[in-house]
Amino acid sequence: MKRLRLLSCRGFATVLIVSVLISSCALQQGGSVSSPSPAKEGHDDATAKKKRFFAFMRPAVERENARILKQREYVLKLRRRGSIGYLDRLRLNELARDYGLGTPDWSRKESWDALLARVDIIPAGLVLVQAANESAWGSSRFAREGNNYFGEWCFTKGCGIVPRSRRPGATHEVERFASMQDSVRSYMHNLNTLPAYARFRQLRAMKRRMGQEPDALTLATGLTHYSERGSDYVRTLQGMLKQNASLMGS
Repeated sequence: MKRLRLLSCRGFATVLIVSVLISSCALQQGGSVSSPSPAKEGHDDATAKKKRFFAFMRPAVERENARILKQREYVLKLRRRGSIGYLDRLRLNELARDYGLGTPDWSRKESWDALLARVDIIPAGLVLVQAANESAWGSSRFAREGNNYFGEWCFTKGCGIVPRSRRPGATHEVERFASMQDSVRSYMHNLNTLPAYARFRQLRAMKRRMGQEPDALTLATGLTHYSERGSDYVRTLQGMLKQNASLMGS
């Protein structure tokens, strides 16, 4: 798929007020006030820019994975319990619908397996290198103007940013998000629900069955449909994972 500085003593009070307003707005949108966009920082070397980009993105990735992990633990708890009360059933059905499964039959093992295959985390390293690849390390027009770090498209007029290179007759736009956090959430939801990434989810579920944590290098092989480049795209991601492992942090 394709994707302040303020000065002077006299103005200090104004600076403080503006800073508070900016922080409040960012928090309401789910953004990070401590990590400014990496594309707006100074002229340092490539390694420093990469580190800054990973540090900028990682908190949003960890927040979304923590949210998904909480959902997964809830599903596992109900499965172990063996019986589902009325309210839990309502919540479970809502979760299944959100993950694109309709209303499963919870008396069947296959229904639980299908939901757990979707309600699962995505290795942070994989998210980070995809964001770097799709947004040109945060410098793309779509990242800067639309908080879109993963090249996601939308198909309703006015839903996003019209690509300058869009071919005649095409109607897609590059989706605009209110915050970088929203972009991360949408990307993860796509990988966890869309038919194009069924192989990705199968690989992750296989790792779980083997008692192993899903790893980025393995799961990257399930993303051949993310780009028209197919297997070459996967190799690019795996190369980025290996080359930037020491820069991404723990």
